[in-house]
Amino acid sequence: MKKVKVQDAVGLVLAHDVTEIIPQKKKGVAFERGRIIELQDVERLMDLGKNYVYVTEGNEKEVHEDEAARRIAQAAMDAHMELTPPREGRINLISKVRGLVSVNTRKLYALNSVKEVAFTTVPDRYPVKAGDMIAATRILPLYIGEAALQQAEQTGRQGVIRILPFKSTKGGLVVTGTEVFSGRIKDGSPLVEERLRNYGLEMIGKEFTPDDVGAIRDAILRLLQKGADIVITTGGLSVDPDDVTKEGVAATGARIQLYGAPVFPGAMFLIARRKGKYILGAPACVYYSKSTVLDIILPWVLAGVKITKSDILKLGHGGLCTNCAECHYPNCFFGKSK
Repeated sequence: MKKVKVQDAVGLVLAHDVTEIIPQKKKGVAFERGRIIELQDVERLMDLGKNYVYVTEGNEKEVHEDEAARRIAQAAMDAHMELTPPREGRINLISKVRGLVSVNTRKLYALNSVKEVAFTTVPDRYPVKAGDMIAATRILPLYIGEAALQQAEQTGRQGVIRILPFKSTKGGLVVTGTEVFSGRIKDGSPLVEERLRNYGLEMIGKEFTPDDVGAIRDAILRLLQKGADIVITTGGLSVDPDDVTKEGVAATGARIQLYGAPVFPGAMFLIARRKGKYILGAPACVYYSKSTVLDIILPWVLAGVKITKSDILKLGHGGLCTNCAECHYPNCFFGKSK
């Protein structure tokens, strides 16, 4: 590879993509790597601010940015990802499944500590669907030495990033509240059901109960016996004297792992386990807030992540939804504790 004036590059092979930027309109490739530069290209290259370009000589000993990015991405990816073609030296990693991204931040730091390597990801425990971009990589110079590239590949293979696919899960919904059970107010649970189905849950049943411990207990047990892998209750978790959902969950024999979370909306959240199955107590905010603690925790459950009290407490950092006029969750900081 050598650097030459554009006027002297006619007939030579361009060694890199040349980018065109039109402020507030576009950024893209104007000339692709491998193009044989023609006389009519000279003026446009100069319009793009390129008085010099790199051209190939055919005897390069180092690895070109496109090939380097491909090798690093292939080393880091798992079976649930695919790669985009290189573009301006960058390759993106794309999810092939609905699932939860798991990022080992310590190993990611080690990968970016390799000289002249850049690898960036979405946050740890980020929910994705097929087609979503989850990471991108490139090298900073046009070429990189083989030794540094092999170091980056070795680090990438150590589990920098992976996707935990959502498991096929059957869900049941228990709508608590005497006011709904008796028909005094309209049932809003179809909105909650739609939210759950959007996460891939197969909803196999819905029960309505008054604010009664025994009724809540029996409804949960019926859904579990029907085959639900997870039961979600709605409402009845605040400090009001009528709210007995927590007691109803406990009456099933479930072990309550956590009651309360430093997340707004959704502070009155409950997580319980019974014979390996989850019971999630969702606060009433799921009826009116676009994103709540349930949207953070449910993907963890579907991906098979073991949830600890520490995981929940860490959500205090990033657990405040600012109620944007247009909700873009999960493309925001809500629920991103790292």
